[in-house]
Amino acid sequence: MDLQSLSGLVGRGDSTLSQAGSSKTTLSADSLSKISPALAKARERVVAQEQSTATSLSVLGKYKSALASLVGTAGGLGKLGSGSTPAAVQSALEAFAADYNSATSGAREAFAQGGSNLGSSTLLGDLRRALNQRTAPPTLHALGIRAQADGTVKLDAAALKTALAANGKGVTGALSQFGAAVGKLAEGGLSSSSRLTSALSSLGNRLTALKKQEDALLSAATKLSNSRTTSAKTSTDPTILKAQQLLQQAYQGTQGS
Repeated sequence: MDLQSLSGLVGRGDSTLSQAGSSKTTLSADSLSKISPALAKARERVVAQEQSTATSLSVLGKYKSALASLVGTAGGLGKLGSGSTPAAVQSALEAFAADYNSATSGAREAFAQGGSNLGSSTLLGDLRRALNQRTAPPTLHALGIRAQADGTVKLDAAALKTALAANGKGVTGALSQFGAAVGKLAEGGLSSSSRLTSALSSLGNRLTALKKQEDALLSAATKLSNSRTTSAKTSTDPTILKAQQLLQQAYQGTQGS
C-alpha cells in the first residue's frame, strides 16, 4: 500500500480526521518526531533525496542555458561578412568566447554530476575538436582565438586586429564556418532526443514524485496526530492500529529507495 492510500485509510479510521484536508501540511521536524519517529526519519530521507535531485536539476539547467546561449552567439559569427567593421567582429567573437567558455565549464560540471550518460563528455571533446581542426589559413590561432589548458578560449584582440587588416574577408569566412560547426554541436546537445533532455525530464519527474511522497508522509502524520487527540479510542481502534503498522512499513520501504 502506498502512502497516498495509507493517508486515506487513517482518515477513514475517524470521521474527524477528514478535516485535516489534502493540502500540503507543514510540520516541524520536532513535531513530526513526536508524532512518529519512524515517519520523521522517513521524511528526512525523502527531503535529502529532494535536495540532491534539485541540485542535479540546477546544474543541468545551467548547462542547458549555456548551450542555448552558445547557439545564439555561434550563429552571430555566421552573420559576419566583408562589410562588418573590426569592432563588430571583435564584439561578436568576444560574446562567442564567453558563451563557449560557459558551455565548456557547464559540460564538465554536468559530467561530474551525471557521468558520461549525459553525453556532456562527448560534447566537450567535440567542441575541442571543432576548435582545433581548422588548419587552413587563416587558422583560429591566427585570428586570435587561443585555446587554454582547461578547454576554454581566450581572445587575443591584437592578433585579431592584425588578421582583419591583412585579410578581412578571409577572417569573417573562417569565423562563419567555425561558428556553424560549433552551433550545430550545441543544437545537438539541446535536441529533444539528446541525453541532456532525457536526463532533465527524468530528474524533473523524480523530484515531483519525491515531493508527492513527502506530502503524503506529512498528511498521514497530521491525520495520525489528529486521531490521537480527537478520539479516545485511538489506542484500541483496529483501523488506527492498522494504519500505524502500515506507517512503520512505509518508513522501512523508504530505506531502500
